[in-house]
Amino acid sequence: MEAQTILFLLPLVIIQVGIMAFALVDLVRARRVKGGNKWVWGLIIVFISYIGPILYFVLGREES
Repeated sequence: MEAQTILFLLPLVIIQVGIMAFALVDLVRARRVKGGNKWVWGLIIVFISYIGPILYFVLGREES
């Protein structure tokens, strides 16, 4: 892989991992989530890349 490609992809990977980690920590701390199933939201966060954590923050969190 070229150095330019790595320098381009590295920030994207760091952002994706950061958003995913933040969403997973929030999921563990949340008392309730919409749909009631934290395992499903965890799988969505982990396996749907950038969109999964965004979906969780927009649709999955219940305001307390």
